[in-house]
Amino acid sequence: MHHFHGLFEDAPLYTLSRILLQQLLRWQWYLLTGITGAKKSLARPPSRFALGNSHFLPSSPLFRAEESGMILLSDLGIGFMVAALWYMCQMYGWQATLLLYFQPYLWVNHWIVAITYLHHTHPDVPKYDNEAWTFIKGATATIDREIGWGARFFMHNVAEYHVIHHIFP
Repeated sequence: MHHFHGLFEDAPLYTLSRILLQQLLRWQWYLLTGITGAKKSLARPPSRFALGNSHFLPSSPLFRAEESGMILLSDLGIGFMVAALWYMCQMYGWQATLLLYFQPYLWVNHWIVAITYLHHTHPDVPKYDNEAWTFIKGATATIDREIGWGARFFMHNVAEYHVIHHIFP
Protein backbone atom coordinates (compact mmCIF):
# COMPACT_ATOMS: atom_id res chain seq x y z
CA MET A 1 0.00 0.00 0.00
CA HIS A 2 2.84 2.39 0.80
CA HIS A 3 4.27 1.77 -2.69
CA PHE A 4 0.89 2.68 -4.20
CA HIS A 5 0.88 5.95 -2.28
CA GLY A 6 4.38 6.79 -3.52
CA LEU A 7 3.35 6.32 -7.13
CA PHE A 8 0.29 8.54 -7.01
CA GLU A 9 0.88 11.05 -4.18
CA ASP A 10 1.40 13.97 -6.60
CA ALA A 11 -1.63 13.20 -8.79
CA PRO A 12 -4.37 15.80 -8.16
CA LEU A 13 -7.24 13.29 -8.21
CA TYR A 14 -5.45 11.00 -5.74
CA THR A 15 -4.67 13.93 -3.45
CA LEU A 16 -8.27 15.17 -3.63
CA SER A 17 -9.62 11.71 -2.78
CA ARG A 18 -7.25 11.40 0.21
CA ILE A 19 -8.31 14.83 1.51
CA LEU A 20 -12.01 14.01 1.12
CA LEU A 21 -11.61 10.65 2.87
CA GLN A 22 -9.65 12.31 5.66
CA GLN A 23 -12.17 15.09 6.16
CA LEU A 24 -15.26 12.87 5.96
CA LEU A 25 -14.23 9.57 7.56
CA ARG A 26 -10.90 9.74 9.41
CA TRP A 27 -12.31 10.89 12.76
CA GLN A 28 -15.05 8.26 12.73
CA TRP A 29 -12.57 5.55 11.66
CA TYR A 30 -10.26 6.54 14.52
CA LEU A 31 -13.11 6.30 17.03
CA LEU A 32 -14.19 2.91 15.70
CA THR A 33 -10.72 1.36 15.55
CA GLY A 34 -8.41 3.36 17.88
CA ILE A 35 -5.66 2.77 15.32
CA THR A 36 -3.22 5.56 16.17
CA GLY A 37 -2.60 5.07 19.88
CA ALA A 38 0.79 3.89 21.13
CA LYS A 39 0.74 0.41 22.67
CA LYS A 40 2.04 1.72 26.01
CA SER A 41 -0.87 4.19 26.15
CA LEU A 42 -3.39 1.36 26.44
CA ALA A 43 -4.72 0.04 29.76
CA ARG A 44 -4.40 -3.56 28.44
CA PRO A 45 -2.77 -5.23 25.42
CA PRO A 46 -4.38 -4.20 22.09
CA SER A 47 -7.13 -6.34 20.65
CA ARG A 48 -6.48 -8.53 17.61
CA PHE A 49 -9.98 -7.82 16.27
CA ALA A 50 -10.73 -4.98 13.84
CA LEU A 51 -13.08 -3.10 16.19
CA GLY A 52 -11.65 -4.42 19.44
CA ASN A 53 -9.90 -1.11 20.22
CA SER A 54 -13.03 0.97 19.59
CA HIS A 55 -13.85 4.03 21.69
CA PHE A 56 -17.43 2.70 21.85
CA LEU A 57 -16.57 -0.69 23.36
CA PRO A 58 -16.55 -0.73 27.19
CA SER A 59 -14.09 -3.65 27.17
CA SER A 60 -11.68 -1.83 24.82
CA PRO A 61 -8.03 -1.80 25.94
CA LEU A 62 -8.23 2.01 25.70
CA PHE A 63 -10.10 2.08 29.01
CA ARG A 64 -9.65 0.84 32.55
CA ALA A 65 -12.33 -1.53 33.85
CA GLU A 66 -13.78 1.14 36.16
CA GLU A 67 -14.44 3.38 33.12
CA SER A 68 -16.78 0.90 31.40
CA GLY A 69 -19.89 2.48 32.93
CA MET A 70 -18.99 5.87 31.49
CA ILE A 71 -18.46 4.31 28.05
CA LEU A 72 -21.89 2.66 28.27
CA LEU A 73 -23.46 6.00 29.20
CA SER A 74 -21.73 7.63 26.25
CA ASP A 75 -22.98 4.87 23.94
CA LEU A 76 -26.48 5.35 25.32
CA GLY A 77 -26.27 9.08 24.58
CA ILE A 78 -25.19 8.33 21.01
CA GLY A 79 -28.09 5.89 20.69
CA PHE A 80 -30.54 8.57 21.87
CA MET A 81 -29.09 11.02 19.33
CA VAL A 82 -29.44 8.49 16.50
CA ALA A 83 -33.04 7.91 17.57
CA ALA A 84 -33.68 11.67 17.65
CA LEU A 85 -32.23 12.04 14.15
CA TRP A 86 -34.38 9.15 12.91
CA TYR A 87 -37.42 10.83 14.47
CA MET A 88 -36.45 14.13 12.85
CA CYS A 89 -36.23 12.37 9.48
CA GLN A 90 -39.72 10.93 10.02
CA MET A 91 -41.23 14.25 11.09
CA TYR A 92 -39.46 16.73 8.77
CA GLY A 93 -37.86 14.61 6.05
CA TRP A 94 -34.28 13.61 5.34
CA GLN A 95 -33.58 16.84 3.44
CA ALA A 96 -34.33 19.00 6.49
CA THR A 97 -32.29 16.64 8.68
CA LEU A 98 -29.33 16.93 6.31
CA LEU A 99 -29.59 20.70 6.27
CA LEU A 100 -30.19 21.27 9.98
CA TYR A 101 -27.97 18.57 11.49
CA PHE A 102 -25.53 16.97 9.06
CA GLN A 103 -24.39 20.14 7.30
CA PRO A 104 -23.28 21.78 10.61
CA TYR A 105 -21.89 18.43 11.76
CA LEU A 106 -19.71 18.18 8.65
CA TRP A 107 -18.50 21.77 9.13
CA VAL A 108 -17.47 21.16 12.75
CA ASN A 109 -15.98 17.78 11.83
CA HIS A 110 -13.95 19.45 9.08
CA TRP A 111 -12.36 21.91 11.49
CA ILE A 112 -11.65 19.31 14.18
CA VAL A 113 -9.97 16.98 11.68
CA ALA A 114 -8.05 19.77 9.92
CA ILE A 115 -6.73 21.29 13.15
CA THR A 116 -5.80 17.88 14.59
CA TYR A 117 -4.03 16.94 11.36
CA LEU A 118 -2.07 20.20 11.32
CA HIS A 119 -1.05 19.82 14.97
CA HIS A 120 0.15 16.24 14.66
CA THR A 121 1.87 16.25 11.26
CA HIS A 122 4.10 19.31 11.52
CA PRO A 123 7.72 18.47 10.52
CA ASP A 124 8.94 19.49 14.00
CA VAL A 125 6.69 16.95 15.77
CA PRO A 126 8.79 13.96 16.90
CA LYS A 127 7.73 10.39 16.22
CA TYR A 128 8.53 7.71 18.81
CA ASP A 129 8.91 3.95 18.56
CA ASN A 130 6.74 1.95 20.94
CA GLU A 131 9.75 1.24 23.17
CA ALA A 132 10.67 4.93 23.49
CA TRP A 133 7.12 6.23 23.95
CA THR A 134 6.05 7.62 27.33
CA PHE A 135 2.89 9.50 28.27
CA ILE A 136 4.66 12.86 28.46
CA LYS A 137 6.50 12.29 25.16
CA GLY A 138 3.24 11.34 23.48
CA ALA A 139 1.36 14.25 25.06
CA THR A 140 3.92 16.80 23.90
CA ALA A 141 4.39 15.32 20.40
CA THR A 142 2.24 18.06 18.90
CA ILE A 143 2.45 21.80 18.37
CA ASP A 144 0.25 24.78 19.08
CA ARG A 145 -0.76 26.92 16.10
CA GLU A 146 -1.95 30.50 15.93
CA ILE A 147 -4.78 30.61 13.40
CA GLY A 148 -6.37 34.00 14.02
CA TRP A 149 -8.93 35.77 16.15
CA GLY A 150 -11.92 34.09 14.47
CA ALA A 151 -10.69 30.62 15.34
CA ARG A 152 -9.78 31.73 18.88
CA PHE A 153 -13.26 33.08 19.43
CA PHE A 154 -15.39 30.46 17.67
CA MET A 155 -13.32 27.41 18.63
CA HIS A 156 -12.40 28.45 22.18
CA ASN A 157 -8.59 28.47 21.66
CA VAL A 158 -8.49 24.81 20.64
CA ALA A 159 -5.64 25.44 18.18
CA GLU A 160 -3.57 27.66 20.45
CA TYR A 161 -3.69 25.31 23.47
CA HIS A 162 -3.47 21.87 21.87
CA VAL A 163 -0.43 20.72 23.88
CA ILE A 164 -2.19 21.59 27.16
CA HIS A 165 -5.17 19.50 26.00
CA HIS A 166 -2.86 16.51 25.67
CA ILE A 167 -1.24 16.95 29.07
CA PHE A 168 -4.54 17.53 30.88
CA PRO A 169 -7.09 15.59 28.75
